[in-house]
Amino acid sequence: MITGITRMDERYYRSRRSRSAYRLLIVLILPLICSACGPDNPSGSTEQAKVNPVVAQVGDNAITLAEVDQKIRLERHDLAIAEYELRFNTLKSLVEKQLLSAREAGNGGDKPTVDWLLPYPQPPRLTISTSERRLRGNPDAPVILALFCSYQSVHCASTNLVMRELLNRYAGWLSLVPFDFPMHYHRQGKRAAQAARCAGDQAAPWSYADGLYARAKTLEEKSYPLLAIQQGFHEGEFTRCLKKAVFSDDIEQDIALARDLGLQSVPVSFVNGLYIKGPKTLDHYAMWVDQELLRLGHDPASPHPQAARWRRSTEGIPETELPLELTGTSVASRADQSSALIRVRGAQAKSFTPGDTLMPAITLERVHERHVILDVDGRRERLMLRGSDGDYVHVPKTGSTERDEETLRRIEQPEGESRKLVAPSGVLPLGQQWLQEQLRNREDLEQKFVEAELVVDGYNLLRLEGIESNEFFTALGFEEGDVVVRVNDTWVHSGQNQLWDALTSGEVIDVTFMRNGLPQRLQYVVEDKGYFEQPSEGDKDSSSGDSD
Repeated sequence: MITGITRMDERYYRSRRSRSAYRLLIVLILPLICSACGPDNPSGSTEQAKVNPVVAQVGDNAITLAEVDQKIRLERHDLAIAEYELRFNTLKSLVEKQLLSAREAGNGGDKPTVDWLLPYPQPPRLTISTSERRLRGNPDAPVILALFCSYQSVHCASTNLVMRELLNRYAGWLSLVPFDFPMHYHRQGKRAAQAARCAGDQAAPWSYADGLYARAKTLEEKSYPLLAIQQGFHEGEFTRCLKKAVFSDDIEQDIALARDLGLQSVPVSFVNGLYIKGPKTLDHYAMWVDQELLRLGHDPASPHPQAARWRRSTEGIPETELPLELTGTSVASRADQSSALIRVRGAQAKSFTPGDTLMPAITLERVHERHVILDVDGRRERLMLRGSDGDYVHVPKTGSTERDEETLRRIEQPEGESRKLVAPSGVLPLGQQWLQEQLRNREDLEQKFVEAELVVDGYNLLRLEGIESNEFFTALGFEEGDVVVRVNDTWVHSGQNQLWDALTSGEVIDVTFMRNGLPQRLQYVVEDKGYFEQPSEGDKDSSSGDSD
């Protein structure tokens, strides 16, 4: 059954294309406007007493209804949402009956249009301080979404996927500020929060957090160093940070804040303070982001002036054509301490560090093992390390260009609508350098696939055996005995295995597998550091914005 909230989202976006944003905003805030008008609301002190009566008297001290309501404002809104859903579902059935009657009457005219005008409850607005906190997206965005979550919550894991898309849709307009609120029954909740914050010390909080969410169902102690190795962290620093529980006080402060606000579950988000409980659809969050942008005088339909700076790249960073030659690199655990030997216009190679000027309007932004990133008058270009690659495996950074509809259909519905795949449980980031190292042992890795009993297209499906202590397959989230079924839109069996080509394709990798007879699905992306590009100064101050 479609819920009222879901239909509200759909209704909002259908009408957004054909009606003015002004009318939509009026519909959204109608309850607020009407609460202060009408024949039953005359002004004056007498009416004020009626609206805010004294409900208890303790000696000379009076307790008013407003004081009580202030304490339970979130719970009252939850009840308002439940009432809205009940009303909307009843309204929906009445509308469907009228449409059926019109169809049976057979007037020969067009199908009647339906305008859904039941106002959605306006959430209470709370003050959530986000200053001096690490955020994802544009630090100067007019809309800030504060998210209280736990890395061991499957609902937070699904919400994380939605948030990634929301940040991309509203690139520049929106920033995300995470707060840690692990539930008491999440045994790995605080530990995972510690690990994510330790990853932040190495300027890679978001890709690591995405990796944790992708493993929400199977988090355990060995997950944290494995993710760190996979993403190319300085293992010693990360391990020390995690062992000392450096951020325990910060996590406890987040938990205390959540309880002071009256939160009892996750996920809970606040869009510029507007309270939204539970996992919601992308369009539901977008509805409130649009409202806030309109309230602040911005057009939600217009791209932010710096959208390209904050949006996930749809293409790889182009190779530079400048007269430069990279002859060597030295990669340190701290980005600003790495260096590169670069020959400029055929002159003798010199050592440069991030922030150094190579030529007028051209600076070195970041150093990687086999390439560097240049800032060329505001554009980002890549300079590759030249020379013999030997057994080097080229793994391009994943692009996020959307697949065409036919490819998506083949991935989502390999056997038609009746056999539609389960939704992916997460997006797991794979470090580019780590993956290159792992794929050098491809022949050994291929030996872990053995023929299973199941047959498709005349070939046996492939089961994973002997991988319990294998870093590669464990990092990809596989377990002993998993049967890999599909990679993107292609079957995996004894006649073909497209996993290796997919990992070096530069595209999102979509893998479906069976575990204990149940279908599972994961997606992978290959990245330098993070999903959202950040200018070079962001590498030096990881307290704001996303990292490259």
